[in-house]
Amino acid sequence: MSETQRTAVQPQDHFALTLPSDPQISPDGGHVAYVRTRADLQADGWFTEVCVVNTSSGARHELGKGSQPRWAPDGASLAFVRSAGAGYIIERWHRDSATRDVLLASAQGPSGLDWSPDGAQLAFIRRVPSAPAAPATSDAPAWEHLRTPQWSKPGVYTEKLVRRVEGIDADLPEGHHHIFLLTVADGTVRQLTSGPFDHGGPRVEVTKMSLAGRISWAPDGRHIVMSMQRPAAQEGPLDPKTTIAANVYEFDVADGSVRPLTDWAGPVCHATISPDGQWIAFVGFRNQRRSFHTNLIHVMPRNGGEVKALPHPDRMEVHPHIQWLPDSSGLLALVPHEGDGCLVRVGLDGQWTTLARDIGGSAATGYVMYQKGFSVARDGSVAYLRGSTARTDEVALLAPGGTAGEVLTNESAWLDERTVAPIATVWLPVGSSGAKWQSWLVRPAGVPADEQLPMILWLHGGPYLAWCPHLAILPQIWAARGYAVLMINPRGSLGYGEAFIDELQHDFPGADDLRILEAVDAAVARGGIDTQRIQVAGESAGGVLTAWLIGHSQRFASAAVIYGVLDWTSQVLTVDRPDYFPFYWLPGAPWEPGMHEAYWRRSPLSLVDQVRTPAIVLCGERDWRTPVSQSEMYYTALKLCGVDAALVRYPDDNHSLEWHPSHWLDLIEQVDRWFRRHPRLPPEGDTLA
Repeated sequence: MSETQRTAVQPQDHFALTLPSDPQISPDGGHVAYVRTRADLQADGWFTEVCVVNTSSGARHELGKGSQPRWAPDGASLAFVRSAGAGYIIERWHRDSATRDVLLASAQGPSGLDWSPDGAQLAFIRRVPSAPAAPATSDAPAWEHLRTPQWSKPGVYTEKLVRRVEGIDADLPEGHHHIFLLTVADGTVRQLTSGPFDHGGPRVEVTKMSLAGRISWAPDGRHIVMSMQRPAAQEGPLDPKTTIAANVYEFDVADGSVRPLTDWAGPVCHATISPDGQWIAFVGFRNQRRSFHTNLIHVMPRNGGEVKALPHPDRMEVHPHIQWLPDSSGLLALVPHEGDGCLVRVGLDGQWTTLARDIGGSAATGYVMYQKGFSVARDGSVAYLRGSTARTDEVALLAPGGTAGEVLTNESAWLDERTVAPIATVWLPVGSSGAKWQSWLVRPAGVPADEQLPMILWLHGGPYLAWCPHLAILPQIWAARGYAVLMINPRGSLGYGEAFIDELQHDFPGADDLRILEAVDAAVARGGIDTQRIQVAGESAGGVLTAWLIGHSQRFASAAVIYGVLDWTSQVLTVDRPDYFPFYWLPGAPWEPGMHEAYWRRSPLSLVDQVRTPAIVLCGERDWRTPVSQSEMYYTALKLCGVDAALVRYPDDNHSLEWHPSHWLDLIEQVDRWFRRHPRLPPEGDTLA
C-alpha cells in the first residue's frame, strides 16, 4: 500500500489490536503455541484465543477461545483452558491429528497448568470454595421470616483485612486455592494440598510479586516444589513483614506431605527446579521494608541449603519470570535496561550475557517489558515477544546462541494501512550534576522538525515502571491529532540501576520530581514545540506527578489527572492491599507518630489551593488500586478553589481501564477535548476568578 493510501492511527484501532502473549515452544522446538488477546466489538470487552504455528513451515492452527497453552513433555499434545458455559474445561489438542479431547470439566477456573515429567499427570490450581464467615451468633433474628424475594440483599459481613484485589470485579470469594493432580489416562482428579493456604489465585499477587502459583515438578515426578506463603496464625496488630513473607516448599506427590526448604526473610517468587534436579532457583529479596526492593535471582541446592544470590552487575531489576537452560548451567531472565526489554542468560557462576534487547513493550501505553513471557526448547531455542518502533509485538524465535530467528506471526498486519509517527530517543539534562533522563519524543509523521507543535507531557505509572521506544497506540493517536508527545523516564523508573530507583525511597512525590520541569524545558529547547501550548497528563503514579506538578507550577496550559493518588491517608486505608502500602511505600501507618504530617506533605491534595491549571480528572468506578474516591476528592477540591475542572467516572471498569476498550476511546476524546478547550497558557497576570 502506498504512503498516500495510509491513514494515521485512530482511537478505534483499539479494536484492531491483536496482541500475542505467553509464547510456549514445544520441547522439540517444532511448534510454538501462544495466546492472542483481542477486543470484542459487540461485547466491548477482551477475549483470548490459542494459536499454534509450525516453526519450519509457518502452518497455523487456530484453536479458538482459550488460554494457558502447555505442551506435554513429548510435544505430541497441548493442554489449554477455555470457558464452557458457566464453567471451564481443560482441553487437549493432538498435534499430528489436529483432534481434541476434554481432559477435565470444572466449575472453578484452573490455572498454573504443569505436566508431570512422564506426561501421565497434569497439575493445576483451582479454588476450593468455603462457607462465608458468619457473625458471632448464627441464630436468625425473629423478623427473618418476614423476608420476601423483593427485599434488598442483607448486609455483607466480613472479618477479612484484604477483601478485594485490583483486577477482580467484586469482593474476593471465600475459599482457598489448592494444587490438584489430574491423571490423564482415566480422568481422575486428586486434591494434593489442603489447609487455609493459597497456592495461587488473586490473593498471592502483591504489586510486582507473585508469591505463589507456579508449580515445578521434580524430574523424577515424585515431588512438586512451589514458593508460597504458609503463615502461622497472627494475633493483634499486623506485622507488615508477614505481608510478603514466603518460602520454598516441597510437596510429596504420593501423600501431599509438605517440607519447607527455606527460612527466608522476604518474598520468594516463581521457584523452579533445574532440569537435572540438582538446583532450585527463585526471584526475590531480603525484606528491608523499603518502598522498592530490587529483585534478584537466587539459587539453592535442591534439597535445601545455602541460598546464593546472582545479582545483576548493574543492579537491574529482574522480572519474576525465569526459566532454566536445558542443560541446567544457568537461567534465562528478563531485565529492563535503558528503555530496552532484555532477555539475558545468567550462569550459575554469576556471569550475565544479554541475548536480545527487543522484548516487546505495552502496545496500549508504552511500558517496557510489561507482562511479557518466553519459553525455551530442549535445544535452547527460545520463543519470545519481539517489539519494534513501528509494529506491535510478534512471536519470534531466538537461536540457542542468541542469534535472532524467524518472526512467526503477523499480528500487527493492520499497521500496514497506518502511518506510524516516528519515535526519537532523547536524553534530557536535569539538575546541575550533569544527570540526564532518557525520554522519547513522538511527533506526527511528515511534520517538519522546526514546525511549532503543542506538546503533551505523558507521565508513566508505577512509579516503578518505565517507558520504552516500542510502538504504543495511545501516543500514536495523540501524534495523529497534531501533538508532540514527550515520554520521560524520571527518577524511580526501571532500567537505570538501583540507585536511580532508590531516589524515591519514602519520597514520592517529592521536591526532586519537580526536575521534570527542567526536562520539559530541555525538550522545548531542542525546537519544534510551542512553549505556550504544553499540556501534561499521567496515569496512576503519573497522575500523582501530574497533580504534584500543577500544584507547584503554572507551566502547563491544562492537565489530565488519570486515576492518581491525591491523598495518601485515605488511599492506604481504602486500597486493595492495606496490609502493604502503608508499611512499604510510606514509613508507617498514618496514625503512627509523625506520619500524619508526612502523609499530608506528599499528598497533591495539600497543594490544591495553589493550582491554577485547568484540570480534568478521570477514573474507573471499580478501581481498587487508586479508588474512585481519590479522584472525586481532588475534583471537588479543585471546584471549591475555583479551578476550571471536570470529572469523568467510568462505570464498571478498574484501574488502567482494562475491561472495556470503549473507555479508552472515550478517555482519548475527553482528554483531547479538554486540551483543545484550554490550548494555551493564559496571558501573564490572569488569576482565578
